[in-house]
Amino acid sequence: MPAPALRLVTLTAAMSGGVIVAMVVQMMLARYGIELTGVWRSLSSNTSGHLRAALAWWAMAGAAFLASFLIGAVMSRFSWLYLRFLRVAAAAVLAFALASLGHGAPVPAEVASAHALATLAALVVAMMMAGFGAYFAVRG
Repeated sequence: MPAPALRLVTLTAAMSGGVIVAMVVQMMLARYGIELTGVWRSLSSNTSGHLRAALAWWAMAGAAFLASFLIGAVMSRFSWLYLRFLRVAAAAVLAFALASLGHGAPVPAEVASAHALATLAALVVAMMMAGFGAYFAVRG
């Protein structure tokens, strides 16, 4: 594969991996009661809802950046020709992890649209951070 095509494949795989890791982080935080929409639920109170919601946003963005940087660095510096079986094993582990994490508590109907919009916005931020991480890993 030519170098520009290989670089594009590496960037795409690293960004995709970063966004998937951000989704996993969001599911894990939601399991512990830390939600992206915590700010809107507690606007009038002085609880720790603001800090918990900010933690969720920062954790998703940071995890996307770090994961995409690591994936991009590994993919651009090592030859995976002889380690193809590891890709299949990693994909299987990822599929099982996402399936087990996806069985969280349902979102109440009155906040479902706000939760969906916040999740979409957080995933856009995670995608941008994953792009930065992948770019910095592959640029050298």
